[in-house]
Amino acid sequence: MTTIDDLPAEGLPYVIERTLNEGANNIHVLNAITKKGRMEYIIFVDVDENKLDDICSLLALEFGTLGIKSFEYKHLKFPFEIESKTVTVKAENIDLELNVRIKYLKKDKREVISLKAEYEDVKHIALKLNSKGIKIPLSKLKTIIEAKAYNNILKDNKITIAVD
Repeated sequence: MTTIDDLPAEGLPYVIERTLNEGANNIHVLNAITKKGRMEYIIFVDVDENKLDDICSLLALEFGTLGIKSFEYKHLKFPFEIESKTVTVKAENIDLELNVRIKYLKKDKREVISLKAEYEDVKHIALKLNSKGIKIPLSKLKTIIEAKAYNNILKDNKITIAVD
């Protein structure tokens, strides 16, 4: 973790991309207000030990930071499964079948407690639909796909929900 209070916002995407390309697992940038009402960014970087020196050097170079705070953490992973599902879209003169991966978060490796459609797959479907003249916002398409996937789970448990 480091903080920076003298970088224009336009520089952040560049540093984020460089940090990820250098081997960071993830990076988060938060807005904050510090002493004397100064705006600052708090930068959190998730990085493996073997890439730590490279990432710290990059942050020192780009931000001019004088130090990095390092935290030990324990990542608790929830059990999940990824299944490929077929999305069928039928419209006037259009009949498409596309695949989407659905990530199912499970409790006790059986009961589904949450699910998410993979972003890149939904994006691919949205672009394909758009190229065919079907304009559905990405966020709505994701909601529809996830709702249909969840509806299939409810059917397996013999639960029906209707919205008219």
